Amino acid sequence: MDPNIATNLKWGWISSGNDRGTSDILWSSLSTIYLCTWTCLCLNFPRPGEDGSLRFIVYKFRWQLFAIFFPEVLVATAAEQWLSAYQSVRIFRDMGYMQWTVRHGFFADMGGIRVQPPDTQSFPVDSHQLSFLVQKNYIAMPHISQEDIKSIDKADGFARLITLIQIAWFSLQCIGRGIQHIGLSPLELTTLAFILCTLHDYFFWYYKPLDPLRPEILQMDISIAEINEKEEAREQYTFTPLDFVSSPPDAKSLITPFWFGIGVVFDHGKDKHPKPRQTFPNTRILPAEGITWSMMWYCLFFQIIYFGLHLSVGWLLAFPSRPEWYLWTIANFADLGLITVYCIALPLGTYFAPWIGRTIFGVEGATSILEVAEMLPYWAKLAVHGPFVLAYIGARLIVLTESLITLRALPAQLYLDVNWSNFLPHI
Repeated sequence: MDPNIATNLKWGWISSGNDRGTSDILWSSLSTIYLCTWTCLCLNFPRPGEDGSLRFIVYKFRWQLFAIFFPEVLVATAAEQWLSAYQSVRIFRDMGYMQWTVRHGFFADMGGIRVQPPDTQSFPVDSHQLSFLVQKNYIAMPHISQEDIKSIDKADGFARLITLIQIAWFSLQCIGRGIQHIGLSPLELTTLAFILCTLHDYFFWYYKPLDPLRPEILQMDISIAEINEKEEAREQYTFTPLDFVSSPPDAKSLITPFWFGIGVVFDHGKDKHPKPRQTFPNTRILPAEGITWSMMWYCLFFQIIYFGLHLSVGWLLAFPSRPEWYLWTIANFADLGLITVYCIALPLGTYFAPWIGRTIFGVEGATSILEVAEMLPYWAKLAVHGPFVLAYIGARLIVLTESLITLRALPAQLYLDVNWSNFLPHI
């Protein structure tokens, strides 16, 4: 369709008749988006106090809103979490523990294994920290089978089956409409983008337990003070006393700086949680062996595909007015441009990090852009990250809003149903 042509539009609420109406487009799209953004979420153990039924629903609903505004970020998060769990398998099997699987890696990294030292309250350990404790004989290897993890996994196969059926049905409808040249609404294109992200989330989080609430607690005979003394570790930490075991954030990670910026803007750059932390936040991803180049390039390629879908197909969509089409296109280009600037700034910041740390802050040894960012006062962090985050959210809000309000006026042919008989062999 030519976006410059605003003729032959049907205005207002169109009732369903022999063909589809406004309610059909709205219901099929919104129900698909809801199912995609709810069933794809495999979150870490919630904080104490959020594990009650109502509070847990609120906790998950907040992340569903995040999945609506940042679905491509959720895919990158799931991919890096998968990489961490996958690397843990090799580490444990090199130690001789062949029963350790990707499912175990996910379970540990999401806060499912806690240790109870004699000199402090219990706290979670990730797969890398657990392998350190076992290798140093500070703790015995826990006997946790896959069946034990599956027993607390609330993965609802039926809900995901329904979602996959809905995805297949919706996608076939869109393919049929494309083949017969009867077009898609902006809301349907937005829904296809959510489907693309959900299928990737399903793949990377296939072995991650869904909504577990009961962690495994391991007793320790050695105190944290003794471990710190033996390992010559600092007593100060951010999450748990075993932070010194974790590798620093890898400069190749595309999302760690993003989470840092989100924390600066919405959490005021402060850690409000008591220490040691009682669970790992969903934003904490520290693969033991770092981010691979293939994973970095994959995440970059996915961003191109995600925004390319909006821009390549969106260019052909019909909008009620020319300004709205321009607004949709500019908003998508703005998000793509912000992502491009972000991806360029990361390697440049890493390259110049030693010089910046030495020249501006008088600190030697800075190796990443995050180390330099941590040196900034809060107002400077907010000045750097605030405009980027708010502009990104604003552009995404425009795209989502336009997807809905364009339903007030759509070309008449968008209300035609797919003639499935044309796809059957006939003379």
